[in-house]
Amino acid sequence: MIGLCKCARALTDGNRGMMLKLLTERDICLCEMKEIIPISQSQISRDLKALLDAGFLKRWREGRCVVYMADRTNSEGYCRALIDLVAASFNDDERVRLCRERLQSVIANKVREKSKQGIRGLA
Repeated sequence: MIGLCKCARALTDGNRGMMLKLLTERDICLCEMKEIIPISQSQISRDLKALLDAGFLKRWREGRCVVYMADRTNSEGYCRALIDLVAASFNDDERVRLCRERLQSVIANKVREKSKQGIRGLA
């Protein structure tokens, strides 16, 4: 029951919900997320940590980047069910559309590759 409560708390914030939605579609590194969601890097880090601690995400390093992705292999059934619910929801939401456009721009501008190399002036 404690794990389910942790999952529910992690999804009470709109930015965390948006991050999880995007992370069900593609792996995204911290530097990319910073370009997609207009909040501070420290807040993005805290939000990603909350999602990670709740069991929604897995992460790994690519050079200087920490990359996150929705963890659909989590052993907790309720966690997988919530990930699937978020993945299937909000597809017509204007904010989701805007964040997807920003994500495409981030991909086109190769933000992750520039960050891995330590290049300044990303966007």
